[in-house]
Amino acid sequence: CFLLDTTDTCLFLPSPPPPQHRINQRSASPSPMSPSHPEPSTEEPTINSKRVSEKSLNTMTSTNTSATPSGLSISSITDSNAEGASGSDTHSKERTNYYYLTPNAVSKLPNYQYHGRDMSLLYKHVLSPLAGWLVDNVTPVWLAPNSITLFGLAWMILSYSVIFWYCPGLYEGNTNVHTDGASNNNSRSGVPEWIFLLNCIAMLTYQTLDNMDGKQARKTGSSSPLGLLFDHGCDAINSILGSANWIAAMGLFPSNINGEYSGGSIVSEFFGGDATLAALLILCPMIAFYISTWEQYYTGELILPPFNGPSEGLLLGASLSLISWGWGVMFWQETGIVDGSVELLKNSGLGESMKPVLDMVYGRVRNMDLIVLSTVLALFQEVTLKVLFVIRGYGISTLRTILPHAMLVISTLVLINYDDTVMLRRPRTVMHLVSGLFVEQTTQLMLDHMVEEEYKVLKRFCMYPMMALALAAFDGGLVSVEATDAFLLAYATGVWVYLAFKIRVQIYEICDVLGIWCFDIVTPYYSEGVNAAEGEGIVGTTVPVDMTTKKVN
Repeated sequence: CFLLDTTDTCLFLPSPPPPQHRINQRSASPSPMSPSHPEPSTEEPTINSKRVSEKSLNTMTSTNTSATPSGLSISSITDSNAEGASGSDTHSKERTNYYYLTPNAVSKLPNYQYHGRDMSLLYKHVLSPLAGWLVDNVTPVWLAPNSITLFGLAWMILSYSVIFWYCPGLYEGNTNVHTDGASNNNSRSGVPEWIFLLNCIAMLTYQTLDNMDGKQARKTGSSSPLGLLFDHGCDAINSILGSANWIAAMGLFPSNINGEYSGGSIVSEFFGGDATLAALLILCPMIAFYISTWEQYYTGELILPPFNGPSEGLLLGASLSLISWGWGVMFWQETGIVDGSVELLKNSGLGESMKPVLDMVYGRVRNMDLIVLSTVLALFQEVTLKVLFVIRGYGISTLRTILPHAMLVISTLVLINYDDTVMLRRPRTVMHLVSGLFVEQTTQLMLDHMVEEEYKVLKRFCMYPMMALALAAFDGGLVSVEATDAFLLAYATGVWVYLAFKIRVQIYEICDVLGIWCFDIVTPYYSEGVNAAEGEGIVGTTVPVDMTTKKVN
């Protein structure tokens, strides 16, 4: 109803101005990584999109078609405008009836410039040159960068769907659970192992295409804030796809009831069970992602460390899936890596002083446990450094912006630990719910950073039912298993339906402000709607002005 309201007054909801402390700190005491002292970016394009009026676009494309390469009229216009003064070309009349974008956002968005760098050696010497070669030699000039991003995400969705079909509970590849599983398609557990090869290919494809979209934008002169936000949103959605596929590839049994399928793992015992380990594999990439966005919100620059998720993380995830395809899922349930290291130390005589410790870990640390431990330790290091850096430069009050995500992480862990079988009963529903809440928080934080507005912590309304559910689980107040499962399903569905509407409207509004299309860099932009040129009518619809004044029965 709020998207299709036919009254003019309900279409614009004003927001308070951005907090002065953040803007003043940017200008008065910038950090070494602030936009006032940007490091030169060697790979990502500088975003400096200008809105072009419909009239000027039609005039330029009709008179200068012969002077521009075929299919590049809109790119040439955008590129030439990027050299001029910001905001010089605008629509004939400013539109103010946007639902999500405030007048401040409308004025700030076209002038946004991206600052960031990837310090990964793998990215610098391998991934970036590969993506650059593909863009220069394979990618057509008419292909929109956002189409490349979406195509990469489609690969991950395909892989996720296939693994979902064969491993709906995530643990189907574990022969300790299915000891009577018959061989199928040369699989040792009844699950065809080629699905993990598909996931390996999908992850590498996604990584490559994700590196190509920015280079394609620079090549065609179509860089825009929309492209940055779209890429950021697709990366946020991909977080749960990769984590779920990794859990299935390792055959993790997501339950905290007992250690029947954990093999006596001391890592599982330390964290409270394998369901908690599954939660950590889901939440750790999300936490790292959110903290990086949170840091960018205050410093104005996105810094990826020498070892980061988009580069080394995706490559390791693809390697994990490749091992599951070649050696089987049960490789991760074995203890060969640690046991071999213990025997090597004992035989060399170096382990005499550590004999009690070596005896304790022998046969009790699965190969999968090493993945979990390395993930948690890497996350702890990265988050600690980033949080301390931001607090030191911008004050302790910056932690307030972390609160929504902290509540998401705490609520998820509480729900999983106090409802021991929820990840066994409804693993996919829980993951989809957590993913939806994460995507909503992260994309909104990124948009607020781009338009220099306050991130409204208390207006993350989607989080409130999750917090109430976790509180009920902690207090032992869950009505029944059936009611909990029904609520989770309805909740997750509602969150993603809301996100679908929100994302659609935000993309439309940003396109209208910037004067671009989301998936088309060739066709000149024109405002949609019967009376859009006059700034009237309902945004995103073709409802004319006269109908907005009529009472609808």
